[in-house]
Amino acid sequence: MSARGPSFFDYTRAELVAGLFVILGLGGLGYLSTSIGGLQVLPRDAYHVTARFSNVGDLKGRAPVKIAGVTIGRVESIHLAEFVAEVELGINRGVHLPKDTIASISTAGLLGDAYVALSPGGADVDLKEGERIAQTEPALNMADLVGRAAFGASSTPASKDPNNDTTKDPKEGPP
Repeated sequence: MSARGPSFFDYTRAELVAGLFVILGLGGLGYLSTSIGGLQVLPRDAYHVTARFSNVGDLKGRAPVKIAGVTIGRVESIHLAEFVAEVELGINRGVHLPKDTIASISTAGLLGDAYVALSPGGADVDLKEGERIAQTEPALNMADLVGRAAFGASSTPASKDPNNDTTKDPKEGPP
């Protein structure tokens, strides 16, 4: 035997099969961990549009962008621009959005993850790379909704009855 160590031909068939099995197992584990984690090796074929929201709630980067429940892109970034949240959306190239598309922030279920829901309009002209979706609806604030339901608060006046005007002095009597 040489001083360099064993050569390839000195290993038994069982040792070679076991080594190949370990290498394939590690490769499969690496593939699964990157695909489940959302890491993409190749760049996506997408164009980018932006949308401005007064409140993004719990929306996070890489959240899905959906039309009718079908994922057609993802949130690329969220940053503050002129005191509102500007969200950059990566939309699959095969999907053409009309200029009058409405973007809203929704949640999957009651306490699920937030995503951007798009409602395409009927315009003949499509959004191009880098353009902004003009019409947006911010995320619902669950704390406000629960507070309104629990305490009966409403954003509309309780009554339009002129005899029930709480701003008048009660000493004045009826009108």
